[in-house]
Amino acid sequence: MTKINYHMAAPYFPDEEIEKILPLFREILEGKRPLSQSEFVREFERAFAAMAGCRYAVATNSCSAALEIALRCLNIASGDDVVVPVETFIATGATILREGANPVFAGISPETFCLSLKTLKAVVTPKTKAVIIVHMAGFISPEIFEIRNFCRERDIALIEDAAHAPGAAINGEKAGSIGDIGCFSFYPTKVMTTAEGGMFVTNNESLYELANSYRHRGRDMSVKMECYSRLGTNNRMTEFSAILGLSQLSCLNEFTDKRNRVADYYGEFLAELFVQGKLNKLVKPENIRHAYWRFIVGLAKQFDRVEVQKLMKKKGVAVDWAYDPPLHLQPVFRHRFNISEGYLPETEGIMKHFICLPIHPLLTREDIAYISSSLIEVLESLSE
Repeated sequence: MTKINYHMAAPYFPDEEIEKILPLFREILEGKRPLSQSEFVREFERAFAAMAGCRYAVATNSCSAALEIALRCLNIASGDDVVVPVETFIATGATILREGANPVFAGISPETFCLSLKTLKAVVTPKTKAVIIVHMAGFISPEIFEIRNFCRERDIALIEDAAHAPGAAINGEKAGSIGDIGCFSFYPTKVMTTAEGGMFVTNNESLYELANSYRHRGRDMSVKMECYSRLGTNNRMTEFSAILGLSQLSCLNEFTDKRNRVADYYGEFLAELFVQGKLNKLVKPENIRHAYWRFIVGLAKQFDRVEVQKLMKKKGVAVDWAYDPPLHLQPVFRHRFNISEGYLPETEGIMKHFICLPIHPLLTREDIAYISSSLIEVLESLSE
């Protein structure tokens, strides 16, 4: 039986890149190069900032750390509201709580799975100090410029949670460069990886200096002496991670091209299901370059996605969905804010009726043909 690995989510390092990485790791292990706070982290920051179209980048040990630092740099504190869409990972909302602020849960657009201007306007308050927009699955909302203008008119900071979106762009503007701050993840399942790691990017020099300080336990980086002028934590990236990051960054355009090719194959092989209305394809305007961390398709409400998942597994194909339950229904938020199902009925409905199909640079046209034919067979059997 053909086996398609769990979203082919394993990290991908081409053989020629592995040959470049190993000698550098050996030099570090032999004591010839520092383990931390040295040339490779600085080089990775410079290269990533250039890729993202930003002036500054601060490497961190996770995207969670980058998000926390972002809120700290913006002076988000107790009593402040921060809007966050509920179609996101727990870390996006948890960082708001850890900074003492109040998460305000927003719905998503059924066409993009992202925060929309409509869903933002429905929840913004006089206490809103920041909005976190999530580039879900590597897709930048077509409304992001309208959202940015809306925020600027009200002196609300805009943070891009670009965990899924290295290399994504809209009108040529890269993910992370559109808002006040962008935050990226390099976890092993992401579009590019450093094992564990994240990146904070900005075009604002003051925010950069603050982020650099907070990443170094609050140290004043403008003086040589060890002087700590603010309260921070150790969120630094190792040289090992930065070496991996430089390698992955050099391949990012190729990785993204291949993921887009896989998405095009799905569009071709699943066209009949889209026409029949058994599947709903998310919008993808020509001016947006999708990073395709996931390939999302909506299921017609007649299908039970758990049953679809079970039948696809029998055919050797793993499918799943992100995120379940939605952010606001995770126990840490549900109990704290006394939220129950039905709080955001439209978005909760959207999030119950979609699946993610495998996507990875190593998947071939033949793989996608098999996955697609398997899904067609499954949905036909469930329609009988």
